[in-house]
Amino acid sequence: MSKPNKKTAHTIGFMIVFSVVVIAVYYYISTRTTPIFPKSITDMTEVEALVTKDLEADYPATPREVLKLYNRIMKNFYNSKLKEDEISQLAQQMFYLFDEELKQSNTYEEYLLDLKVEITDYKNDGKTIMNDTVESSEEVFYWEDQGAEYASLSSSYTMKEGGDYTKVMEDFMLRKDKEGNWKILGWKLSDNSEVNTTVNITE
Repeated sequence: MSKPNKKTAHTIGFMIVFSVVVIAVYYYISTRTTPIFPKSITDMTEVEALVTKDLEADYPATPREVLKLYNRIMKNFYNSKLKEDEISQLAQQMFYLFDEELKQSNTYEEYLLDLKVEITDYKNDGKTIMNDTVESSEEVFYWEDQGAEYASLSSSYTMKEGGDYTKVMEDFMLRKDKEGNWKILGWKLSDNSEVNTTVNITE
């Protein structure tokens, strides 16, 4: 029986090494708990996109964009089935949109506690937010007071409870902070709303 030549031996050795590498890679992929490649924005759910948004690096540029982001987060609070950690993560993102004066009157812990109660009440009452509309950029009112810049605009919401639909409109006030970001200072129920409901407001 002839001995294998060097070329054949090298081929066999390469095949053995290649097989070991393939098995090792397969084991690594099948046992790891996190994906090898991060999800692209198109693969994310709305909740994932919101909680991973870097607000420090990519904060909304205008009062209208701030309010649109506020509405996106709010609709997920009341319309989505969220886990406890998702509620907390979304609440942190929402809290980042608030002005420092509003934060001082309502700490994050207080806000989160009240939020969970309100979410539970919405679920028990069968309420959902069907759609929302933020006023156009032309309708935003800007002014200055004692060196600070302010803006006000409104947002309307179509609420569904059972077979009933109600239009709610809220007026928002924002103030530009030291970094030049528009932060929510407070909000109240608009006189144009169809219902009389108590909402948060900072004066």
